[in-house]
Amino acid sequence: MPSLTSPSAPVQPTKNRVPLVAKLSYALGGTSDIFGHWLYNALANPVFVTFRGLSPTAVSSAVGAARMVDAFTDPLFGWLSDNARTRHGRRRPFVLVGSLLAGLLLPCLFLAPASFSHQQVLWFMVISATVNAVFLSAGSMPHQSLGAELTPSYHERTSIMAWKASAQKISGIITASGFWFATLPVFYDAATGKADIARGATVLAALCGAIMIASGILTFIVVREPYYEKAKHQRKVPFLRTFIGTFFCRPYLVLLGVGFAYSIPTGLVGSLGYYATTYYVCPNDLLAAARITLYSGIAYALVGLAGVPVAASVSRQFGKTWALKYTLITGLLAFGSTWWMFTPAHPWLSVLCAGFNGFSAAGLWVVLPSMCADVVDYDELRSGKRLEGAFVSSFAWVLKIGMSAAILVVGPLLDHVTGFDPNVGVQAPGTIWWIRTLFAAIPAAALVVALGLSQLFPLTEATMSTVRRELEARRGAV
Repeated sequence: MPSLTSPSAPVQPTKNRVPLVAKLSYALGGTSDIFGHWLYNALANPVFVTFRGLSPTAVSSAVGAARMVDAFTDPLFGWLSDNARTRHGRRRPFVLVGSLLAGLLLPCLFLAPASFSHQQVLWFMVISATVNAVFLSAGSMPHQSLGAELTPSYHERTSIMAWKASAQKISGIITASGFWFATLPVFYDAATGKADIARGATVLAALCGAIMIASGILTFIVVREPYYEKAKHQRKVPFLRTFIGTFFCRPYLVLLGVGFAYSIPTGLVGSLGYYATTYYVCPNDLLAAARITLYSGIAYALVGLAGVPVAASVSRQFGKTWALKYTLITGLLAFGSTWWMFTPAHPWLSVLCAGFNGFSAAGLWVVLPSMCADVVDYDELRSGKRLEGAFVSSFAWVLKIGMSAAILVVGPLLDHVTGFDPNVGVQAPGTIWWIRTLFAAIPAAALVVALGLSQLFPLTEATMSTVRRELEARRGAV
């Protein structure tokens, strides 16, 4: 068992620097996660509630079911990539095939025939989204696992995740533009004179699917697996033992708790944010709501890009734990401010609020994956095995359980607590009050819990220096 104290801080050798072209290629591979998950989340309500007339409960159930399937296939593909032995490595073949399949299927998610009844559309959503979730897991879990093994350097890991977060923020602009893009005049139905949101969503999804395929190919060709020569000789571990074993690693449990708590507001933003914007900030004006959503997405991405180097700098200067606390505090302020900044009197304040949220989220997804990579080293010293896939996938499992729970409860909350009526454009004042209250209070409470848990993470830079020295003495340097 490694000691949790050390008298000295490490000096990272330059040989552990990852080449810029490899960082960029790996970072671009992260766009599959954004397009595969969040484009569908962003467009599901406009397409299936506003355009096709399904209830919020039906849509949130379908999307939540897909995320639940995703959560349970993530550990499977993490385990498969840990135990794969091919001439192309453990991770890269999965990244290639998963990106290809998920990219091809993405535009099909919105192709429910116009003749379908509401019940048939619901089943179409459930089946297509759950199949897509499996394809996404096949590519994204090995890709995330690959990021945890690109370097043994404490700070270089944060640099890699900063590049990935930047690429994902840029791709987030495209995702956020989905509602606006789908309501462009080119997609208007000549017979009705209204926007065919489903057709616009399909076209955008096809473009994003092509990017997913290209990024998967690039990652496969350019990125290498430094630990593969050592890992391929380790004994394969049964699935349940691998998955359950990660929950006996104390530092990892702290990260899981933080990630689970943060996943709740993440799951709520896409759904409740749509209703707060469409029915409160821009009541009875779908095009204005689409524009606000577009500019909010751009602000989220651009201000989030600014948050990436800030989080990386805080991590380098004060350590990853302090960087995590800092990002959680900014997130708490950003989510809490939605009560005042989402207002029909000044609609553009919601755009600024989205930027604050992006700033916080960017920092979190720079720091948390880097901390998870440190946990993998800590566990290797304890167990003797490199199990990036097990840890990354069980982390994703917990995150998606939290997001799925949040998504699943949004529909019933809207239908049975707020009194939301999808058949009217202007909602009752009591309905609006409940939407605003839930949108601000639930994320704020979850982030308070996450902030408290962050105090318990024990793996400092000095600790990881000790872990690395002991690992290299045992199995050699990478």
